Amino acid sequence: MSKPRQAGCVRGPLCCGARLRSVSRLVFVLLVVSCPLRGAPVLASLELQKGPISGDLGGSLELSAPVRFDPQSRAEMPSFRLLLKSDLRAGEHAGFYGEIRAGYDGSQRSARNEGFLLGWKEVYPSKDRYAEVAEAYVSLFLPDLDLRIGVQKFAWGTLDQINPTDNLSPLDLRHLLTSEALERKIGVPALRALYGSVATSIQIEAVWIPFLVPYRFPDRGDRWYPPVFQAPELVSVILPGLPEPIPLKIEQTNEEPDLPARNIRHSELGIRLARTLGNVDLGLSYFNGYDRRPVIRADGVVVTDLRILPPEADFNYLLTVRPDFHRIQVFGFDAAASRGLFTFRAEGAYIKDRFINMGLKGLDKLIEEFRFPPLSALTLAPLPGGIQVRFPYSPQISFRKNVLSVGGGVDYQWGDHLLSLQVMGDRILNDHGEDLIYRETEIFVTVGTHSRFLEDTLQLEGGLLHNPMEELWIGSVKTTYSITDALAAGFDLLVLDGKSTSPFGQFSHNDQIVLFARYSF
Repeated sequence: MSKPRQAGCVRGPLCCGARLRSVSRLVFVLLVVSCPLRGAPVLASLELQKGPISGDLGGSLELSAPVRFDPQSRAEMPSFRLLLKSDLRAGEHAGFYGEIRAGYDGSQRSARNEGFLLGWKEVYPSKDRYAEVAEAYVSLFLPDLDLRIGVQKFAWGTLDQINPTDNLSPLDLRHLLTSEALERKIGVPALRALYGSVATSIQIEAVWIPFLVPYRFPDRGDRWYPPVFQAPELVSVILPGLPEPIPLKIEQTNEEPDLPARNIRHSELGIRLARTLGNVDLGLSYFNGYDRRPVIRADGVVVTDLRILPPEADFNYLLTVRPDFHRIQVFGFDAAASRGLFTFRAEGAYIKDRFINMGLKGLDKLIEEFRFPPLSALTLAPLPGGIQVRFPYSPQISFRKNVLSVGGGVDYQWGDHLLSLQVMGDRILNDHGEDLIYRETEIFVTVGTHSRFLEDTLQLEGGLLHNPMEELWIGSVKTTYSITDALAAGFDLLVLDGKSTSPFGQFSHNDQIVLFARYSF
């Protein structure tokens, strides 16, 4: 993939010497920290056995340091995370799983830090110091029926990373391309019932979520805030009867959404039927709830200051951007089958009433179509030497669509090496030519590999994603070396390129390498 040249530096994995020297210094620091621990006694997870209670208590400490290749992109500070988890059983019929995370998030560069608990009401939590209950649920194991109640994460579907049937768990989009798939999921309060067996009958899984838990989103100024959701600071407006365009300044403010009331009317439901026939696993699913993809709405007020002496006019648009939540219905299927060293996977969904945004960069086109409101909508106020005119203007920037999403993949297991190929396609069924951030047809092709070396002490993961419609390329390489049974270190490389108006191509300046060290106990 081609990268634009800059003075003295070429963007990409092999950047200028200064960048490589920074990477080398961080690698040296990680090695210095880890070397004294070679041969040290391993702190293993605690095995608990007291009466009918048994299980494991454990966790990990992780330090990560991102290094950007483009000095013009926004920087991040190193991050630290503490993970504590417990997996307990009470006899044969009950269990408890809990997972708590806390630490420092270096991606939050302008943190407001209004509290440190990550809850279920904020889309823009803006906390660099945080703690959260990632999961905490009680399980009951009854004949032919498993019940689970509490804070849970769910993963439906058979495809890798892109799963159209996986709609139960919201995502932490502040680290969309830099964290593992399960880590991106946010635990939600839910009641889950699993009845039957896939081997002998149809297995039924039902999940009820009592209220909406929103996704988390990066704040303006953060490295991974989407530029397509940033309005231009100045646009030109052509008004009838005026010979010259009028400059309109836009002041954007991002605010928290008005979430739906926490009552049964706004609860969510997912049902999945599964059955194994021979060596083929089949599944049918249905979801009725709120869309997990981010959608925003734009509300604003045009403020015009007119002065007589000297004659002048200032035009400002005070734009308020809020996340907007809409209910969708998803009818899905998934399948997986194995034959020899190959595993075949397929998944698809019909998504009804999904709202899709146009980018805020397109506000200039909407403003070109602007028409003055009736006089009753105007608010007048005196100014020294003039008058101020205000009126609301909320352009439509999201549109209701029906989407068909299907894909398939194949895995090949060869000793300690796993190779995978996957093709995924999305089609908007009622496209009317709006300038949306997603095209009418989107195709994603992914190639991945996962290999183990040196008696499993060295793991190498690599992936490549291509979307020809958006000229998008995303490449990643992650290497993890186990220094001891408890201590591991490595790096996670990410490079990407694509159209700046596309959902992922807009981050084409965010190539980076993340160095990490993790101690498990």
